[in-house]
Amino acid sequence: MHVNFAHYYIPKLCGLLAFIFNPIFIYLLISDKKLQLGNYKLLLISFSFSNMLCSSYDALVPLVREFDCGFLNRLKLQCVHVYRYAFVVFVSEGPFVRFSPLGHLALSVRCGFITVTYAILHAHFVYRYLALHKSNLIQKWFMPYGLVGTFVYCISHTMLWACVCEHFLYGDFERTSYIHDSFQDLYHENSHDSNMVIALYREGSDNVVIGSWIGVSILTASTIYSMGLYFVLGHKIMKKLKAHVNLSEKTLRLQRQLFNALTVQTVIPICVSLIPCLSVWFGPIFLLDFRWIYLSSAIAVSIFPCIDPIAIIYFLPGLRRRVQIRYSIPSTTQRAS
Repeated sequence: MHVNFAHYYIPKLCGLLAFIFNPIFIYLLISDKKLQLGNYKLLLISFSFSNMLCSSYDALVPLVREFDCGFLNRLKLQCVHVYRYAFVVFVSEGPFVRFSPLGHLALSVRCGFITVTYAILHAHFVYRYLALHKSNLIQKWFMPYGLVGTFVYCISHTMLWACVCEHFLYGDFERTSYIHDSFQDLYHENSHDSNMVIALYREGSDNVVIGSWIGVSILTASTIYSMGLYFVLGHKIMKKLKAHVNLSEKTLRLQRQLFNALTVQTVIPICVSLIPCLSVWFGPIFLLDFRWIYLSSAIAVSIFPCIDPIAIIYFLPGLRRRVQIRYSIPSTTQRAS
């Protein structure tokens, strides 16, 4: 499988950029004197730290690797492999590439990082909903209980997915044997020597098949819960913003800007994370292999940690103007004139 080596270098470049853009964003928030974001700054800052943590863990448990296959040709080793009724997620290189209990746990935690973004967004939606309704809970309890609760909530989401991968989708001998030949033919690697998370829907023992269905069902239920919370709270926030109840024009404008930024923060993970996950989980049930989605998602997932702070800065004019002034970037009005 000869592909452009962009799949190898772009994730690494995005990881580097994440450690440039996110600290800049954090500095803009900490030094800001005009937006009056209050405790919401802490949630935005926590999201930036989460972005950098995800980029760091991507480097520790990478999803793609590349090696020479001749002049100007590269072989890209994907993190996702699909064979008949099974899907596989595996470590491609690094200290955990060879099978070990610790390596498999590292892979399971890596899968759990997918849901960290969902959990942090839950906290953002709840905070925005309470802020619009001027709830006393934010002033009385957010510091420190709300922030600590958000941290525990994110860890719980990660542990849920990691436990599912460890107990229901563990890459045991039966599962690695099922995909061994196809994995060997495509990647020239021994599946028994690799850390793998595998779901097998048919053509396996009852324990393996039932366990796979249970594991994927739990992950699906967790995802549906996340999406449902976004849409329910998002709808309520939009109704409140349209009602203009007990809000000054300045406050209403800021709330709309924050909600627009939050919407972008939500849409990006849906495109780069949710859709690929659903394709991986349910494609093998119908013997479907959406390989083009896996190839594109390898890059798309790595891009999110570095473009997330850029999106927020863009939708908050107060921060955007500071960046434009600092780096002498002309505004839209200036360019038009």
